[in-house]
Amino acid sequence: MKFASTALQCYNHRVDEKTKDRIVKMFDAGSPLAEIAEDVGYCVPRMTQILQERGHSAWKRRYPNQDDWDWEAIFADYQNQMPFEDLLRKHKVSCTTFHRHRVAEGVPLRPRLGAPGKQNYQYKNGNNAENRKLNRRYGYIARQIAAQCLDHAVPKGWNVHHMDENPANNDPANLALFPGKSEHAKYHQQLLRCQREGFPADASQLVSENGGFLLPLPTHPIVFPRKRGRPSLRRSQQKPKQDQPASEPG
Repeated sequence: MKFASTALQCYNHRVDEKTKDRIVKMFDAGSPLAEIAEDVGYCVPRMTQILQERGHSAWKRRYPNQDDWDWEAIFADYQNQMPFEDLLRKHKVSCTTFHRHRVAEGVPLRPRLGAPGKQNYQYKNGNNAENRKLNRRYGYIARQIAAQCLDHAVPKGWNVHHMDENPANNDPANLALFPGKSEHAKYHQQLLRCQREGFPADASQLVSENGGFLLPLPTHPIVFPRKRGRPSLRRSQQKPKQDQPASEPG
């Protein structure tokens, strides 16, 4: 509530004309909105409102060719299995805008390439409740082992990656760290592109190119965390065994 009230005050706060001219000047120079907001001391929504009052648009600056988008050519490249990142970069269109127009025009999603099911190297044990629980267990073990290799806890938001794509293989030499989900996703997309085009890919090199790093090998034996089970019941709460009658109260 404190953050919301502060943001609302920032949004409704009056800005003098000199500050507005400074904001527009920085915007025309190519400065990002977050940098302008930090420099002048206002929130990003307030910067957007001021720029709209002066006839500027951050969206148009990011996508200056939005009035010239050729959607037939864009959808043709999409159906011809052009890599999605290359498609967005070639036509300078955002992912959200592309899918909004795709749904409006009734263009179906293209089929995914690669082997289906367990034959796909990105297969993660399915999507049922039992396998999701198992994957969470593997992720918990991987973070504990990474913490022992680093001698400190894995920072919040960092992703632990298995080099051989096997979540059950938590050997320290098989683990890498990415500072966020975006770097981890870029790694997988780059690896998938190399596999589609038939180029050899060095996984450790792709990790370093996308902001990750391999875990340092530990200098002490790794202690695997024990499986967290249900707490044991007291004797009075335990059910009697099948071959033994329940004891009668004395």
